[in-house]
Amino acid sequence: MRFGARKKKKEVEEVKINKYNANNAILTLATGSLVKVTKEQFKKFKETSYDETLHVLFDSYLEGRYYLDELLPLIKERSIIVEMQPKFTLLDKFEKEGIKHQAITYTPDFKVTYFTGKTMLIDVKGAEDQKFPLKRKMFDAKFPEFPPLVVMKYAKKFGGWITIEEYDKQKRAENKQKKLMEAEWNGQPRGEGPK
Repeated sequence: MRFGARKKKKEVEEVKINKYNANNAILTLATGSLVKVTKEQFKKFKETSYDETLHVLFDSYLEGRYYLDELLPLIKERSIIVEMQPKFTLLDKFEKEGIKHQAITYTPDFKVTYFTGKTMLIDVKGAEDQKFPLKRKMFDAKFPEFPPLVVMKYAKKFGGWITIEEYDKQKRAENKQKKLMEAEWNGQPRGEGPK
């Protein structure tokens, strides 16, 4: 049959993990294995297999990567204590003329306490969302006893984990260098490269 019906391949009903649906991560402490999982897999794991002495659960793979790379070695050395996702109230809930307003809270990824007494609040981000700078200012105003929040980002081309401020600084320098090279290139006659 020339135009015969073709058999459709059976689609396997398995959850494929990609960067859009793998929002959570599970770290197995014994092996150091960090696995991306979907929200459904994460929920099922918490209900059936989770043991807090064997696993650490993260809301994002990036958080888990930072914990594994930067914090876990210091925990093993017994240099720090890490509290996961402490919650801070930036503005209490209130009611005005019958309109109820919810509290505004901020939850950094990690509260790190060194045995020297120093405390750091660390947030791991791929990029800052629009409301983060405002929450950061509110946090610094309400909790002056804490040092400024440390926001970490992973940038392979800049050597790995760096603060978001350092990332922005290096990115600006990189863009400035790129513009200088383009201007130098564009100023040359055709066929010749930059000097």
